[in-house]
Amino acid sequence: GAYEGLCAHLLTRSMLFKRLSAPARKVLWLDALWPNVLSALTKDAATLSDGFCGAHSTIEGASYLLGNLVELSTSSLSTSSPKETALFALSAGKLLAHVRQCQDAMGSAGEEEEMEDAEDEAEVEKEHMEVEVETAAGLTRVQHTRIRHKDTGSRLSPALAAVKQHVQAICNKEYICKLLDVVQKVPPPAPGASDTPVDAPPQDFRVVSATCGLLMQLLEFLPDAKTDVLNALAFKPAVLSMLWDWFKCVSKGQGDAGADSLLTMFCLVYNHLLMTVDNVEFYENQFPFSLDQVRDMVERLKASVYNLYWDPPPSVVGKRLRASGTALLNRLFERNCFKQFAAPEAWLATDRHVSAVQSELDAWSAARLDPNQVAEDGMDARHVLVLKNVPFALPFPLRLRILRHSILLDKNKLMDIPQNWIPTRIQRSRVVEDGYLGLNALGKDLKRTIQISFVSQEGLLEAGIDGGGLFKEFVNTLSGQAFNPHYGLFRSTPDKLLFPNPNAETAHPWQGTMDHLKLLEFLGRIVGKAIYDGILVELRLAPFFLRKMLGKETYFDDLKSLDPDLYKNLMFVKNYKDDFEDLALNFVVVEDHFGEARTTDLIPNGSQVAVTADNVLRYKNLVSDYWLNRRIQQQSQAFMRGLSDLMDQEWLRMFSPEELQMIISGSVQPVDIQDLRRHCVYGGYTPDHESVQLFWRVVEKFTPKQREELLLFVTSCSRPPLLGFKELFPAFCIQKTAHPAEEANSRLPTASTCMNLLKLPAYTSEDDCRERILYAISAGAGFELS
Repeated sequence: GAYEGLCAHLLTRSMLFKRLSAPARKVLWLDALWPNVLSALTKDAATLSDGFCGAHSTIEGASYLLGNLVELSTSSLSTSSPKETALFALSAGKLLAHVRQCQDAMGSAGEEEEMEDAEDEAEVEKEHMEVEVETAAGLTRVQHTRIRHKDTGSRLSPALAAVKQHVQAICNKEYICKLLDVVQKVPPPAPGASDTPVDAPPQDFRVVSATCGLLMQLLEFLPDAKTDVLNALAFKPAVLSMLWDWFKCVSKGQGDAGADSLLTMFCLVYNHLLMTVDNVEFYENQFPFSLDQVRDMVERLKASVYNLYWDPPPSVVGKRLRASGTALLNRLFERNCFKQFAAPEAWLATDRHVSAVQSELDAWSAARLDPNQVAEDGMDARHVLVLKNVPFALPFPLRLRILRHSILLDKNKLMDIPQNWIPTRIQRSRVVEDGYLGLNALGKDLKRTIQISFVSQEGLLEAGIDGGGLFKEFVNTLSGQAFNPHYGLFRSTPDKLLFPNPNAETAHPWQGTMDHLKLLEFLGRIVGKAIYDGILVELRLAPFFLRKMLGKETYFDDLKSLDPDLYKNLMFVKNYKDDFEDLALNFVVVEDHFGEARTTDLIPNGSQVAVTADNVLRYKNLVSDYWLNRRIQQQSQAFMRGLSDLMDQEWLRMFSPEELQMIISGSVQPVDIQDLRRHCVYGGYTPDHESVQLFWRVVEKFTPKQREELLLFVTSCSRPPLLGFKELFPAFCIQKTAHPAEEANSRLPTASTCMNLLKLPAYTSEDDCRERILYAISAGAGFELS
């Protein structure tokens, strides 16, 4: 009865409202009519137990009343006070939220009815009832007809269509700008103001939060209008500044729907604006916020968002805040990856949260080692969600542990016993070709142990059993050859960073005999296998290509690493203030293809569309998209198909591009000779041997570059392992050669990179030791040089 009374309230009040003059409507709305209806609409959604009839009647009544409010607001908005605007925003927002609740109830009830009897024809049942409605004139008895109707879809559509029509009337740039002009009359919070109380927000906060709540509802109802709404907000600097001022007041207060709506709207608007802000504007011009403000923003966002992962939000509004806050944090973190404005520690969750994840991994490791315990395969669902959405909340070493934990669990499912190992014979003169023919068809089975046997240049099978070292040598040799730009599958940027060659189809040595995309797919598997087995590869990839490997979007500023001149020219065009006709630009790109100029339209008939001040941003973005994405799309997708056979994409997405590069190639930290010495093993020597002591004295005096060359000479990778040399496998080993003592000082050291083995003559002279080692590592030879 109470619920049907609410339906009658909405219908009757809307009819009375329609008959009043505009001034009388305004008085009735503010002082008499709306407060009671608004109170009724705040009741719990559980009251929607009346199914089809109740939900439909409420939507129909709400559509009438929403139409009244929209008509009044659009006609008097320019003269409205902030208080009146807040009440309208709060009223319309509540109506729209209630309509959505009714839609959900209709959907649930409809599914149950269809399951009971999908074949029955629609039945109608009418029940007449009389209810009391409180109006400005007092209590009035109103006849109300209750309708039960199984075929709700056809009856619901007109009511929802009416609601959407009213929403469209206010979901446009002109109306929103007028609404914001009124809201901006509210004085900003005083500097240093304390957190806004959740239970009794001040009137000026109510104006801003109610407006944000309404805008959120508009975006929910008309997703197609999201861009227009956000454009209206993002490109009014005063609005973003106002939202930031209120953000600082309420960011620490959780649980209040108004505060959460305000924070959500700020995150949506600023995230939208950042898509158009380049690095020059962000870092040099510090637009729209200073870097100090952005650092403060990151801290406040963490406080608001991270807790919503460990303590899931109970409300729809809280979930929206978590989603929008996560998107903005990711956008800012991506910007930080270009050029650091906040230290890695600034992005981390609290020690309590980090410790919770560490404890879970520690417990799993202990259970795995204890035969009396059973290790759990899965992680806590909250931790999985953090790793999926805000992985930077956890420190890199911890995420690296999680990656290895995930790989170990995957290996346990393989049953990779010696009987299932895969032997492969590789000719040293045909490493790439034999590797492709022997291993590419394995697909996901490349995860298993591969035993390599090398065939020498003379055609003789080399002695030895592969315990992992020969496969490591194979991976490094293949990568060095296949990723070399001279091979044709990859190109390099001016900084010598690699990305797929858009002309690979006609540039590699197998042209006409092998599908270049299959080759790239195979190389993706090889890189995946290297990560899977923990093999470091001397491979430097372009940041924008690393983003593709992580499933992330590329940005205009990525173009600077690919083609600095093109980036500079596009920045010039973007900021051009004179007549664009002087530039004579069209929506096309021209590139050199083996000496021939090739023109490609960026849009249909792009050669006929001139670049103007109105479309220059679109032109800039399309040119960037072409060079970074479109022209290497097939090649990148082929590489990713191969990579995903070995590495789950969710594993890789835990990392930034820079971190992924370190996982592939090792730490960017300088080579720590003391750490290397602590974890070195010896063959034929002892740590106290005179020649060993002499060796360490020599290398300690090496420059950072010389230390990298030594590491490259012995291990085939110039970078140290991510977590130190304790993780290098096999361990760095110094083995004594069999040369007579009188010949030792004239002999060169050699290396077996497959075993991380340095074969060191028993030098007795420090000068001879230094000269011979430097000669060997600078010559870049290993086995044959002696």
